[in-house]
Amino acid sequence: MSVPALSSQPSTESLRSETKPTQAANAKASRGRRDRPCDACRRKKSRCVMNEGQTNCCVACNTHGNQCTFLEDPRPRKRRLESEGKIADSGKRRSVADSQSEGQSRGTIKVKREESGGSAASRSETATNSWQYQGTHMGYTTELDPILFDVSPAGGSGYQKPDGRNAFLIHQSDLPRYAEPQTNLIQAIDKLIGSHGPSLVQHFRTINRNLPIVEDTFFETYNGRRKNSLDPALLCAVYLVSASSAAHNLGNVTWQQTDVTQLEDLAFHLLEGGLTNPTLPTLQAGLLLMQRSNVDSKFLNTQLIGAAFELGLHLDSSNWTISPVERGLRKRLAWALYMEDQWCSLTHGRPSLISKEHWAVQDLSDDDFEEVNPSAEEEVLEESRLGQECFSQMVILTGILSSILNTLYTQKAMQEFDAAGANATRLILERAKPIQVSLKEWFTRLPKDLKMDNGQAPATIGHLHLAYFATEITLHRCIIRSLSTTPTDIYLTHVCRSAAKARLISAMDFVNRLRPSHLTAFWYFPSRVNFALIATFGSLLLATAPCQEEADFYQARLAEYGWTLSVSARSAGFLNFAIESLESSTGLLKDMPMKPKIEELDVRQVPPAPVLPLTRLIPPQQEDDDEFMEDGSEAQSVPIPPPETISSASEMMSPSNSAWSAPATYGPYIGPFADLGARNWFEQSHHGSPEAERMQLFVG
Repeated sequence: MSVPALSSQPSTESLRSETKPTQAANAKASRGRRDRPCDACRRKKSRCVMNEGQTNCCVACNTHGNQCTFLEDPRPRKRRLESEGKIADSGKRRSVADSQSEGQSRGTIKVKREESGGSAASRSETATNSWQYQGTHMGYTTELDPILFDVSPAGGSGYQKPDGRNAFLIHQSDLPRYAEPQTNLIQAIDKLIGSHGPSLVQHFRTINRNLPIVEDTFFETYNGRRKNSLDPALLCAVYLVSASSAAHNLGNVTWQQTDVTQLEDLAFHLLEGGLTNPTLPTLQAGLLLMQRSNVDSKFLNTQLIGAAFELGLHLDSSNWTISPVERGLRKRLAWALYMEDQWCSLTHGRPSLISKEHWAVQDLSDDDFEEVNPSAEEEVLEESRLGQECFSQMVILTGILSSILNTLYTQKAMQEFDAAGANATRLILERAKPIQVSLKEWFTRLPKDLKMDNGQAPATIGHLHLAYFATEITLHRCIIRSLSTTPTDIYLTHVCRSAAKARLISAMDFVNRLRPSHLTAFWYFPSRVNFALIATFGSLLLATAPCQEEADFYQARLAEYGWTLSVSARSAGFLNFAIESLESSTGLLKDMPMKPKIEELDVRQVPPAPVLPLTRLIPPQQEDDDEFMEDGSEAQSVPIPPPETISSASEMMSPSNSAWSAPATYGPYIGPFADLGARNWFEQSHHGSPEAERMQLFVG
């Protein structure tokens, strides 16, 4: 990283006496030495400042002992953006790294300290790009210590300090953020949108209430006919997200797929240019593009998290010398990026990039959200309030998901489970219990306005409840896998599988009860994978079923779930991913051998299970009930309720059954299997054991 500007500008006369412009510079009437960097600073893209009293060497060259020369011509600018918006053909799963630039395949966006000296953004005076600290955050272990800036005589010309600890380098590169002038880019965007821009921005307000990452200044600037001052990448992303979700709401507007594809190509092209010198609008644009169902979120998430670290979004800005509006925006963007990172970790099975040890952002509060104009309609005020509450609850739920991933799915945790051998399941239950309690408390404390059984709840809360079921499933998947890989007593297996079965049925019932208004509302980007995880969980229970009766039950439920998804996909195209995932997982089980019948299981040879401190099967959201994962020192053994009698799995699954139209309670499904034979299996396997006696007392 090059040394920042630490001294004032030299006098005009001293620079002119040493300037020897080249022939090309004479032809173009180029800038003198006082206006352009030396060759070394130009290559490093850092600010070039002459030492006081010296006319032949800048600060950087003097510090590093380099020769300060002005021999090289400026680098040619990048190829101009085609005004027609015809960038590159988009792939099936897009990311910024998929687009084409300068005839080469796009690799990972180059945000390298080695080349750019920190890749700081040049500050803009526009309405939505005037935030104070948009330079490069100076890390605490780099070659320049932040304390050195406290004794700098430059008065902050090359850096800024928002508090006593952090410093931001402010480099002024002679290369613009975009290859095309900003006004031309806005015109290219408008050419693709036509006259639909105001309608799209108006619809985006609804989306922004549920994902509040764009400040009100953006809309004020747009409505004030000053949109040429907006960040092109952000404006294009707003248009794209709104056009993709609002096609059915625009009445006389019929969007062609080619129009959306061209707009998408342009949006990713602009994001690529913006990530070279990231600003807050760059992150806003990237977060919006993450909501696209065809985006390859692995790579885009990596690039956005790197840009966020550059801008210091992982820091606590509570005491910074910034406006309350910027402080609130930084916190909302930070938590939006945190959620993006954790859900990408889940959906892609990769380690998260954000660790709690390096995350200093304070929890969200009401003050971090912009106040809605009191003169707005009551409906708008209520939507804004519920949207903010839903966003805050999603952040809390994501924290619980992060605990699950860091407790049960790290390589270190898996090695410890393997080393536990036959006690692996008990070890997992012990570690999962506090997380299960947190998940239960989250659901219990969920505001009434955000509960699905509230008839007045907004349609936009579907993604929140789906995320809750995905979090529960992630917890139970680890438990079920441990049962299939280690020898476990039948009683423990029965309780764990029964609890998992209850969660699967509740999740499937939730999907079945979604109305068209839910399906056409805003869905957070991991939702398409979360729908697929329900099918994956069902396939896991099917593959590990101990008897054919249980396997048949899961097979029937998965078939019903596939039918529900196919019907719902007519209103929500992103569900096609879940349908394909279901077909893939069930296809792998097509040749699975038949499992033994219940009566064929020689369970009497299994030794009686010990008394376990495990409670009856109750879903974690029931406030007055116990968890099935109890601590041995506190919990008391509670008998398992008898399985319910149902005629057949197909009757229970039928959409015409009155149970499907009943209010969603997400209660427990008590029956461990699809018929009463399961009770006999339990009684036989625990003949003479304390569990069987308690079961008999409960039944009797």
